[in-house]
Order: sequence, then structure tokens, then C-alpha cells
Amino acid sequence: MQLSGVDAAIRELEGEVKKVQEAIALLRGIQAQRGTRSAPPERKPRRLSAQARKRISEAAKKRWAALREKKTGKS
Repeated sequence: MQLSGVDAAIRELEGEVKKVQEAIALLRGIQAQRGTRSAPPERKPRRLSAQARKRISEAAKKRWAALREKKTGKS
């Protein structure tokens, strides 16, 4: 008995489904061997004290003043 075109297409697709299912099972096995990776822990934002912010601000102002002085001194 010859298969109609539809029957042949169904058999072909069933074969492909079987191959895909085997590939999925293989990949799941690999994943299980590696173990599932969890998300990295969330980092908490760093908080600077008022004193630290003031020190940083003063240092930046000092650097900018030195740069301005250097530029005006050369011109």
C-alpha cells in the first residue's frame, strides 16, 4: 500500500518530533550535570557619609583650581 502525500508528511514530521525530543532530553541531561546557576546576589548601593562626600568635594575643587591656575598661567 502506498502512502499518500499527507501520510508521508505526517510520518516525516513525527520522525522530526522524535529527534527534537531526544535533543531536548540530551540538553536537559547536560544542564542537570552542570547544575542550575542561580542569579548573582544583588549589590546594595554604597552610601557615603557626609564627611566622605565633603572630603571628595574638597579634593575635586582643589584639583580643578590647580588645573585652572595652570591654564591661566601658561596663556
